[in-house]
Amino acid sequence: MRTAFNRGFTLIETLVALAIAALVINGFYSALSTGSLLNSRADQQAEKVLLATTIMDQVGIDIPLRAGTVDTGTHDDLSWDLVIGNTPPADMQLGPVYDGELLFVSVSVTDGSADPVVLRAIRYAQTPL
Repeated sequence: MRTAFNRGFTLIETLVALAIAALVINGFYSALSTGSLLNSRADQQAEKVLLATTIMDQVGIDIPLRAGTVDTGTHDDLSWDLVIGNTPPADMQLGPVYDGELLFVSVSVTDGSADPVVLRAIRYAQTPL
């Protein structure tokens, strides 16, 4: 003789359990896909920073450190712009700058997206010996 306690799970209980399991799995999938997207963006930014740093390191060695130098190029799917000038960028807050004393170097690297990487440096102008 079977009692009400020995019947097993009803169809409604099984469907509710499956719905709860689907919600939990969906939450895990969402977290994993967001993490993957953020990891991909971080890798792209790191690649831009690495290229900008490499170009900045070449200034004064392979690229002449002279006011008015403008250089552009591409590397893989990245494009870069280098500008060396006598005047500081408008958003750079400095004290008095004497003419010919400093050079302002700016490297911008982009992959076509809205967020380029921009590195800036201030270098002493080279005086002829």
